[in-house]
Amino acid sequence: MYNSNESKYQQFYKSTAWRRLSRRFLENNPICVKCYEDGVIRKADVVDHVQEVKDNWSRRLDESNLQALCNSHHNTKTRNERKKRE
Repeated sequence: MYNSNESKYQQFYKSTAWRRLSRRFLENNPICVKCYEDGVIRKADVVDHVQEVKDNWSRRLDESNLQALCNSHHNTKTRNERKKRE
């Protein structure tokens, strides 16, 4: 199922299932949840896995594990998660 030159994670993010789910999720959740918590209304750019795919593959298509984030909040979260893993 997975090309040996690409990780299963990279291929997952290119999959039809993920593209459909993430597009629909952003349509239904257009505001960055972290900005909103800070009292700011900002467009969400990214569908983020609360529990990262690398940490819990089984929740990759679980909508309860998704959140809408702006690029800034997504980059910060991703950087922090990488540091935790190292």
